[in-house]
Amino acid sequence: MLDPEFYSSASVLFLRLLGLIYFFAFGAFLFQIRGLIGVNGILPVKTFLSFLATYHSKKKFFYAPTILWINQSNFALMTLVIAGCLLSICLMAGFFPAVCLLFLYLLYLSLVSAGQDFLGFGWEGFLLEITAHAFFISLTNVPCLVIWWSINFLLFRFHFQAGAVKLQSGDASWKNLMAISYHYQSQPLPNPVAWYAHKLPLWFQKFSVLMMFFIEMVLPFGIFLSADFRFVTFIGLISLQYGIWLTGNFSFLNHLTAVLCTILLSNNILHSFMAPPQNIPPSIYLEGFINVAGFLLLSVQCLRLWHIYFPGKFLERFFYWISPLHLANRYGIFAVMTKERYEVVIEGSDDAQNWKEYLFRYKPSEVTRRPRRIAPYQPRLDWQAWFLPFTDYTEKWFQNFLIHLLRGTPDVLSLLRTNPFSQSPPRYIRSLVYEYTFTSAEEKRKNGTWWKRVLVGEYSPPIYLEKDTKKTSSKGKILTEE
Repeated sequence: MLDPEFYSSASVLFLRLLGLIYFFAFGAFLFQIRGLIGVNGILPVKTFLSFLATYHSKKKFFYAPTILWINQSNFALMTLVIAGCLLSICLMAGFFPAVCLLFLYLLYLSLVSAGQDFLGFGWEGFLLEITAHAFFISLTNVPCLVIWWSINFLLFRFHFQAGAVKLQSGDASWKNLMAISYHYQSQPLPNPVAWYAHKLPLWFQKFSVLMMFFIEMVLPFGIFLSADFRFVTFIGLISLQYGIWLTGNFSFLNHLTAVLCTILLSNNILHSFMAPPQNIPPSIYLEGFINVAGFLLLSVQCLRLWHIYFPGKFLERFFYWISPLHLANRYGIFAVMTKERYEVVIEGSDDAQNWKEYLFRYKPSEVTRRPRRIAPYQPRLDWQAWFLPFTDYTEKWFQNFLIHLLRGTPDVLSLLRTNPFSQSPPRYIRSLVYEYTFTSAEEKRKNGTWWKRVLVGEYSPPIYLEKDTKKTSSKGKILTEE
């Protein structure tokens, strides 16, 4: 039953809670944006936009639809982030929600478009696609029919695709139900509960995979049924999301998905908590405009779902051209389960003999350090570092990061927990690869260790900055192998 009149309270609750998600999304950058994409950051937005303006001048706005074309200073970046935080508070309070949502979409799109590697995660596009729907929902007291259909279909598509990609990948660990037994240890940023969940019996791990497939691929069909079925679907989807949150740190993704799930709650369920808004019929022109927008969003979603299973060149080109706006994204993570956990450990030295380790804030480091629970906060550098073992040290962001360590750049060093060279930067930097595994219950009880780590080998050789370019070069091409 998708009559929006029965879900007017849910639409109000959904919009208010979406403001909370935006507060998490923007607020996290108050402490990171300067070191990530600031003037002296790892991937300066000014350098990125200058490259686009030089080599892709005719399509620069297509590649980067961002208001940061106006100004790329640290002040401009911080102003954007603070404005996002203030607008999110206004949205939570219910002040001019349509205006707030429009500007939140534009500001976050600007940040995502300029963020390069550090804002390339699936939940960025998911948030923007939800916001596009939320804007049209906010224009009326009771959502118009077609836009309501579209956002419900988005909730269905997000979950169904999440399960489907795991089966499409052909990964044996999903088919033999072993994937979760690896996941708790190998996920990007485990939390303390993951250590304990990893110890659960194998039958429970396999049962968890079966339940996940049921919730992602079968239960979402309840979205299109009666209010009672929708409530049961809500319980199942929420249970999955907070089960994931309980054992992992996936930024604001689980909370965002839970917020979207609130559209499944009818007025009969919410009447004890909030009165439904007064039903003031919109003008025929406004209603027509919203329904046309809803039809377009719903059609694009249907094409996206079709394209996943029946790909074609025309649709591939179509989605390429609309991709900068994030209006119909592909969804699904961990299509192929990572079975081992490898960590890149960075060390510095003054003499290339005695090495000291740089410590990240949240990713595994010392074997005695308890994993942290940080979601919905996302430490972007720690997350990006998880991908390093799947590539090599020539990754642009990683090379720039090493250069900043050799220079002792304060904005970049602030992203780390410990800088072992607080007086002056080291002469040399190297990177090693370790395999990390959870300790057994007996080892933890005896030694207080959460992890075991074994050196695998060298990730990057000792490197240094040439003396004659250390102060003058800004292009990041001054790394020299020792």
